[in-house]
Order: sequence, then C-alpha cells, then structure tokens
Amino acid sequence: MQIETIRLKNFKVFQSLELTGLPGLAVFVGANGTGKSTLFDVFAFLSEALQGNVTSALAKRGGFKEVKSRMSTGNIEIELQFRLEITGKERLVTYLLEIGEFKNRPIIEKEILRYKRGRYGSPYQFLHFSRGAGYAVTNEEDFNK
Repeated sequence: MQIETIRLKNFKVFQSLELTGLPGLAVFVGANGTGKSTLFDVFAFLSEALQGNVTSALAKRGGFKEVKSRMSTGNIEIELQFRLEITGKERLVTYLLEIGEFKNRPIIEKEILRYKRGRYGSPYQFLHFSRGAGYAVTNEEDFNK
C-alpha cells in the first residue's frame, strides 16, 4: 500500500492541509510546532479509532475541542488516498472520515470508503455512513461479476 494523498481539515495545527503526489519515502523537515508530529499522529488516531472508537481516540488527545484546530469553523476531516491491490488489480482507494460535535459529544458526520472498479466512471462507495446510518458492501471481491 502506498499513500498518495493526505488531506486534513481542522486537525490540530492543520486548518487545511493537502499533500499530493507523495513518493514511496518522504522526509518531513521543519521548525518545532509546524506539524511534523501531528502529521504522524493522524495515523495513530485513525488506528485507535478503527480498533476502538472515535470517542476514545479523541479522549486520548484531550477531547474533540483539543483536536479541532483552534479558531476554526467546520468539522475535523481526514482523507487518505492510497493504492492497494484488490482482486488482483491495483486500485486507488479513498478513505474519508469527518467528525463533528453534537450536544458536546463527538459524532461521525461522514465515513466513506470508495475505489474505482474499472478504468472509467466515478468511484464506487463500499462504505458510506452518516450520523450512524448508512451501508457497507461486504462482497466487494465479487464486484467484477
């Protein structure tokens, strides 16, 4: 798996970040406080959220208000695009997680997993949830049939 694009919105120091065309190996250099560690924390956050839940992953970082960029409007958004072999073909996969707050509690506003099944057309969404409702396709290995 190779990550090609990282998009962040309102995640700690990053009110808006888009890194595209990432090589197989990237080195990030910068002054203290510019977000190098925060960039890597995105992956720890996602791992913890997927293994447990978003609330506990946020709580480990001080809660929603501490993770959300200061003085920002809108939700926390994390989007990754990466290449992954699926059913014998390398495909561009997009994962999007959007976290908001409702009654002082974090809520998953949107979670989407999509990838192109063919050369043309728009990506097919295999997972799409919004505020607790949605769907997940469980037989994606048969999508060529």
